[in-house]
Amino acid sequence: MASNFFMVLIDDVPTRFEKSRIIEIEPSGNGGSKIIMDASHESEEPIVYFTSEGYEDVMKSFLS
Repeated sequence: MASNFFMVLIDDVPTRFEKSRIIEIEPSGNGGSKIIMDASHESEEPIVYFTSEGYEDVMKSFLS
């Protein structure tokens, strides 16, 4: 059974994200990944996180 959450390292700290709030995951220019997450309130802008983890690794975690 798939989890509703996935984990990646943000500033070398394991960080848990709720899958249903993820808008997009894309490669970033530095070999890492960019995660765009829906804000908790509709009036707020989406939240953007950068990780040094590679895109393939982040997607593997997200899809598991």
